[in-house]
Amino acid sequence: MLVPGRVLVVGNYPDDEQESMLRFGAMLVDNLRAIGVEVDYVQPRPVFGRRAGTSPRLRKLAGYLDKFVIFPVVLWFVARRYRVVHITDHSNALYVEFAGARKTLVTCHDLFAVRGMLGDLDAARGGVSGRILQRWILRGLRRAARFTAVSDVTAHDLARLVAEPRVTMIPNALADAFVVSASAGAPAEPAGVPYFLHIGGNQFYKNRAGVVRLFNHLTQTAEFAGHRLVMAGKPPIGDFAGELAQSPVHDRIDVLITPDDATVHALYKGAQALLFISLTEGFGWPVIEAQALGCPVVTSDREPMRSVAGGAAVLVDPEDPVSATAAIVAARDIWPRLRLRGLANARRYYPAEIYPQYPAIYREIAGAYCP
Repeated sequence: MLVPGRVLVVGNYPDDEQESMLRFGAMLVDNLRAIGVEVDYVQPRPVFGRRAGTSPRLRKLAGYLDKFVIFPVVLWFVARRYRVVHITDHSNALYVEFAGARKTLVTCHDLFAVRGMLGDLDAARGGVSGRILQRWILRGLRRAARFTAVSDVTAHDLARLVAEPRVTMIPNALADAFVVSASAGAPAEPAGVPYFLHIGGNQFYKNRAGVVRLFNHLTQTAEFAGHRLVMAGKPPIGDFAGELAQSPVHDRIDVLITPDDATVHALYKGAQALLFISLTEGFGWPVIEAQALGCPVVTSDREPMRSVAGGAAVLVDPEDPVSATAAIVAARDIWPRLRLRGLANARRYYPAEIYPQYPAIYREIAGAYCP
């Protein structure tokens, strides 16, 4: 029996530790309920995962069983009762056929892995099993009824990969904790030892090695000769680890492994500026998080970072540390203004501005769906 008016939200497998996707799903559910949308939530559960022990290989295999064998069956039974199913992460588009293609909305964050599988993005090509999975994901995307995309860049990629996609651009929203902090206004210039901040994972496009190279150049200027760099996120690997080891100022670079939310907030508030010079992004959450906490932003003069920053950031070439350094030095005197402009831009991403855009899409899907 169908449950009229309710939406089934499909989240991510918790053992994959995809923090940003888990956060997106949790924020979506909480905020939809806050505006009166009746929502139920379901996600793959670690059944075999609980018994896999500590072996990475066994845990990966157990995760595959949980996600690709058990959960599709669970979802098929559960989703039959709903007129609208919202899959919160495009990487779970393989569930579309089990949820019911004609009533499924998929949120697309980025399509880098799919593009890598198609040979369109060499840095995201992946291995054999990864490419098989991305083909399955693309097949699911091509069957979904509707889409939301978190940026125009992602919407454009979706338009190229999916014939006539029914897509609405709805950007990511700030978490409530950032909204509360932003209401206090811009803080004064941070005291203590000055530092730049970078927050991000080890995906190729985060350009963490490039952040180290930029910091090397910044420390050669009179304005920033005494600064440190704090890099928060995953443990260093690959090119990033190599750049750290080779940096002439490596003793002034602090790496914080997966800091908690309170530490992240403190880092934003105490930083001279956020260095977020990604090569590309699906959205770029740290840009608006920093702005909401009064931290000046240095980001790439590329989309979607340029649009997300809303004219309230220093825009630089992420692959040219020399010109980027010159731009940062030239903008040093306007940082107090950037703090205020950043706060104003961050208001565009308050939950009250973002989540009310979803119900109209749900009504459209529910109205078109005839079981």
